[in-house]
Order: sequence, then C-alpha cells, then structure tokens
Amino acid sequence: MKKIFLGILIGTLILGTVATALAGPFTRREARQQARIYQGVESGQITNREFRLLEREQARIEAHRQKYWSDGVLTPDEAFRLTREQNRASRHIWRAKHNPFHY
Repeated sequence: MKKIFLGILIGTLILGTVATALAGPFTRREARQQARIYQGVESGQITNREFRLLEREQARIEAHRQKYWSDGVLTPDEAFRLTREQNRASRHIWRAKHNPFHY
C-alpha cells in the first residue's frame, strides 16, 4: 500500500513538473511583453488608451493559457494558438510604441 501511494505521489510530482516546464516559455513571454508595455508607458511612448487595450489583450491571452492548461495537457493546436496570440500582441505592442501619438 505504501509503495502504491509513493508511486502515485512521484508520478503526480513528475507530471506537475513537466506541465510547469512546458508552460514556462509562454509565461516568460507574457512577462517580457508586460515589461515592454510598462516601459512604453513610463517613457511616454504608449498612451493610456493604448495601455488599456494592451492590458486587456494580455489578460485575454492569460485566460486562454489557463483554459488550455486546465486539463493538464497543452495540445500542439493549443500551443499554436497561444503562440499566434502572443505574436499578434507583440506586434500591437511594437505599433503602440512606435506610432506618432505620444501625449
């Protein structure tokens, strides 16, 4: 009984570690994008309206990431969707930082 419990415990820990490792690139990228947004606000490159739009987009990506990971598995299709959303958000951040509307 003890060996079965220990085996289940170890298996759960391994699966949790693998899931965290796979989610890592997405969460790191989200953090880098947040830093780019905040840097743009501090430098005056991003307006308040742009900030709100970018933050809403980041929240939507985070919600999708949590939804996709809710079953403990990120399928290749879900990973593709997350990557596509993050690429789009990155373009939006770049455009907000490089447009001529600075107040």
